[in-house]
Amino acid sequence: MGGTGFIGLGGWELVVLLVVFLVVVGPQRLPDVTRQLIHWVRQARRWVDDSRSTVEDEMGIAIEDLKKYDPRQYDPRRIIREAWGDTDIEDLVPSKEALSVAAGGAAVGAAAKKGSKSGSKSAKDKGPQRAPFDDEAT
Repeated sequence: MGGTGFIGLGGWELVVLLVVFLVVVGPQRLPDVTRQLIHWVRQARRWVDDSRSTVEDEMGIAIEDLKKYDPRQYDPRRIIREAWGDTDIEDLVPSKEALSVAAGGAAVGAAAKKGSKSGSKSAKDKGPQRAPFDDEAT
């Protein structure tokens, strides 16, 4: 099927309607009908402008100011990007090498802690650690 354009009509349907309109109106009445159409469009535009100014006067808010309350601006990804500012994601998330070294060090530290109770620092003291990945959990 054709694409939907103006009022659900495609390009060819509009062309056919325009041709039918020209045949029905005829060349003698076409200038008068065109003037009437232009007059209606100007009245509609004037009515929209008057309505907009009435709303702005009664509400005390300009229509342009209402755009700042648009819920589409609250995209979580954009908010997080703005909160991070200039911070790169690489600065926040440790690399795979650092994680593997930390995981190896944590395993050695845990084995040493089991062997002797007099460990100077526990794994908790090293800061937050990423949980091990369990591929059977999901």
